[in-house]
Amino acid sequence: MANAVQLIKQDHKKVAGLFQKYQKTKGQEAKREIANEAMEQLEIHAKVEEEIFYPAAKKQLEDGQMINEALKEHETVKDLIEELRAMDSEDEEFDQKWSELVENVEHHVGEEEGELLPQTEDSELDLAQLGEEMAERKEELMEESGGGSSKARSRAGTPKRKSQRNGGKSARA
Repeated sequence: MANAVQLIKQDHKKVAGLFQKYQKTKGQEAKREIANEAMEQLEIHAKVEEEIFYPAAKKQLEDGQMINEALKEHETVKDLIEELRAMDSEDEEFDQKWSELVENVEHHVGEEEGELLPQTEDSELDLAQLGEEMAERKEELMEESGGGSSKARSRAGTPKRKSQRNGGKSARA
């Protein structure tokens, strides 16, 4: 199973591929489908980072400023996604707003992969355990959004039982 850093980089690569696919696609309806998939992937990725990765990294890294900046960047991306979802794909400004989203995501990915991830790899953080938690949470979010295909599940790995995830406490307790 992939560790936390590997999972994050896999997500980045997948979204970058969707950005490229969008650029090559003709027709607003087809572009909108790709945009919707990318936005869903970005929302799930951000939620997993915010719930699991960033809090763990912030405890290990001496300078929490990098995490705070990443969270601000996530907010910008979420705002852009909200604006895009509210727009008609035929709207003349859709492609412009989409380009703004892509630029913000690429900037965030560059900083994360260039600074934050290498620092977490050099820390005492248990990236393997964190990766398991992140994969499980990602799967839950994908299922909630209707994107939990068997292909995605097989890549995410086998989720742990809730009783294991909650520190041995039974969900029925």
